[in-house]
Amino acid sequence: MIYRIVEILGNRHAGFILCLIVIINLAAGSLVMNMNPELYPPFFPFDLKFFFQPTLGVHWWLYLLLVTFGLFGINMIACLIESIIRIRNTTTDKRRLFIGIFIHAAVILTMAAHIYDGFYGSSGQATLSPKPTTIAGIGDVRALSVHSTYHPDGSLKDTEASLLIKQADGHTSQQRIAYNEPATFEAAQREIIIQGGEERAAGVILIRKNDGEIFKMMPYQPQQINNGRLTLKGIYQSQMQVLIAQFVWERLSEQPQLLTMALSEQMARHNKISVANEVLGYKEMLKVPVVAVMTRYNPAIPIILLSLIVATIGTILQIRYARTQSA
Repeated sequence: MIYRIVEILGNRHAGFILCLIVIINLAAGSLVMNMNPELYPPFFPFDLKFFFQPTLGVHWWLYLLLVTFGLFGINMIACLIESIIRIRNTTTDKRRLFIGIFIHAAVILTMAAHIYDGFYGSSGQATLSPKPTTIAGIGDVRALSVHSTYHPDGSLKDTEASLLIKQADGHTSQQRIAYNEPATFEAAQREIIIQGGEERAAGVILIRKNDGEIFKMMPYQPQQINNGRLTLKGIYQSQMQVLIAQFVWERLSEQPQLLTMALSEQMARHNKISVANEVLGYKEMLKVPVVAVMTRYNPAIPIILLSLIVATIGTILQIRYARTQSA
């Protein structure tokens, strides 16, 4: 009776039909996602939880896919059990049955890994700078540098960034990331994937005209100049697409003054400020690397590696069996 149930559930024709339905669902899902891009966040990861927060009718293909996927998984498990039972009852050449066991086991493990990752994996986005950013499961991450390369026609070729990573165990390392070259941790279960990066204006270097003294100005790090205090309030983009720095000049018994400077060598009339009857001019921009990354956690990596080993063994056995049959 049990064998009969297993035989029905593991019917090859049913498995073939279910496999075709899975393919149709995947194709339909690709079309739905392409036709409704506004429903999905940028760089959408493999996250099945997204489709249930909340459930939407437009995701019908995913819900049907999970049902079909589950039935196909049951079919594969039944086929595996049937192969094991047939091995016990077969006295002739069992090599083909062993091959079937390895292949079915590899498919089952692969399916389980994707479902496990879909529901229990996670992803997120972060912006890295020279200040430490804490990334769950990895540690404190800083951006040391960022560099972009371009094709001869001016289109972006690649963006590389150097990161300083201090992990929770105190281990510190420096890693380079680029497109298709993420930083990996915990046997590749955790990744830092670059999405883009640039050097952004963070401060400005001023030069005093009368003696050439240099002042490095960073936001809200005041400098004592001419018996007063000069503070960089921030750097902003003007309507003329020119960066502008705003300063606050303070001195005892005087009202604070808001001063504005254009950060451009070409704008000679506007790239200087006057404090205490002395002129401070724009000399150079201070830039810091800013890198946009996606963090990825895939707990199913060990299962995928196991399925790869099982599939490799099954493939080798199949090749040897096919050579024997040909001979």
